[in-house]
Amino acid sequence: MEDLLLILAPAGLVCGVLLMLRGSLIAAALLVLLSACCFGYELVHFDVGPLPMTIDRLALGLVIATYVWQRALRRTEPKPLNRADVVTIAFVGYLLLSMLASDWRSFPKEHVGPMWRWVGGYLTPLIVYWAAKQAPWNERTAGLVQACITVFGFYLAFTAICEITQQWSLVWPAYIADPNVGLHYGRARGPMVHGVSFGHYMSVCLLAGVVWFGSLGKWGRVAVGLVLPLYAAGVFFSYTRSAWIGAAMGLCTVLLLTLQGRTRNIVLGGMVMAGLLVGATQMDKIVGFQREQSAVDTADSANLRVSFAYCSWLMFQDRPLLGFGFGRFPVDKLPYLDDRSTDLNLEALRPYVHHNTFLSILVDTGIVGLVLFLAMLSYWMLNAWHTVRNADTPAWARRQAVLVLGAVPVYAAQLLFHELSYTPIDNSLVFFLAGTASALVVGSRQPAAPRAAVAQPELPGQLQAAAAGMRYGSLGGQ
Repeated sequence: MEDLLLILAPAGLVCGVLLMLRGSLIAAALLVLLSACCFGYELVHFDVGPLPMTIDRLALGLVIATYVWQRALRRTEPKPLNRADVVTIAFVGYLLLSMLASDWRSFPKEHVGPMWRWVGGYLTPLIVYWAAKQAPWNERTAGLVQACITVFGFYLAFTAICEITQQWSLVWPAYIADPNVGLHYGRARGPMVHGVSFGHYMSVCLLAGVVWFGSLGKWGRVAVGLVLPLYAAGVFFSYTRSAWIGAAMGLCTVLLLTLQGRTRNIVLGGMVMAGLLVGATQMDKIVGFQREQSAVDTADSANLRVSFAYCSWLMFQDRPLLGFGFGRFPVDKLPYLDDRSTDLNLEALRPYVHHNTFLSILVDTGIVGLVLFLAMLSYWMLNAWHTVRNADTPAWARRQAVLVLGAVPVYAAQLLFHELSYTPIDNSLVFFLAGTASALVVGSRQPAAPRAAVAQPELPGQLQAAAAGMRYGSLGGQ
């Protein structure tokens, strides 16, 4: 591994400098997303003092350097803060204050510390958000974003099929085939080695393909149309219910905003009827189905959410306004597991982190934190909605806003069933897309340039007088 680093480090350094000097800030932000998924700790890491250094962390440093350098050269497009920006910064800042006000230093070593969670789960995504907002945006930039996410989805879908069929020689990185790395071995989990994160990305890639489809020519549409079913298969093979729900919600949103007339009614009506039919006839199999564990374990996993909700309610009652402090749930839940006034199996929660981000934020940061979080998600959606509804918005910007409107429900579905702040993978994706919505809403709200007056030919004096007489005469005769 050391020899490989000696070979790749100079090339990576040169590429990084070129990207900083002449490259795109959006490309640097996309590099953070892709490297967090594919080039994380499992692939390569090396120690730099007390901090393990990974490629995705180097990519984050490159984003910061690129922004500072291009801002100094005035190659960025500084945009005023809108309400979404203010609430997003306020939420991430409040999490930091909540953590610092608690006993965050003396945290058990077997748990991820609050500071690491804040840096990886929220500060890193905020940096990506800001880079996406301040980058120059045009039709080419939007096409680049949609194309990169769509192409990445093809890689994920191919990897999912190879995992399920156990074609391990075709799977890259090779650590995906190691059952001792990551979680959810037996599902499609991709380079994230986590079925939830894989299903989340796979769903957003599916939406990006649908959105990008509208900007392509004939053969491009044929190619994308042929591979999109593979994306749906990738979502299914994640064997993650929240990914299924999120993909369905996001796809309905995107189709509702892109299709027109009878086609929209037929497609969405068919999807709703199919969903109701599957729910009515296959609910037992959806709640408990065979994946990396038995069907009984899968059903128990669903029932465990009730115990999490009950424990969260007990904790919320004790500290409703400000909570216990960001990141404190894994430790502060322990006394509440001794409650024997309920038939719920609270002891089963002992080894787990929270499995609902909304409730996790409520317990850790109180009503204040949850209100800020919900306001942040709402303003992200409003930014995208204003861009879609603005009649002066160009088609390319509207497509990007539609992608955001579809991606946030996908994200919300994961939040309902999982805590996503333990790695930067999931939050960085949705923060990046929200940053694009914040950038585009500024442009879409700018007043349209006044139309240039049409120059009138100059007439000779006698013709001007005759024309004036005709004009006044016609007015006087009305």
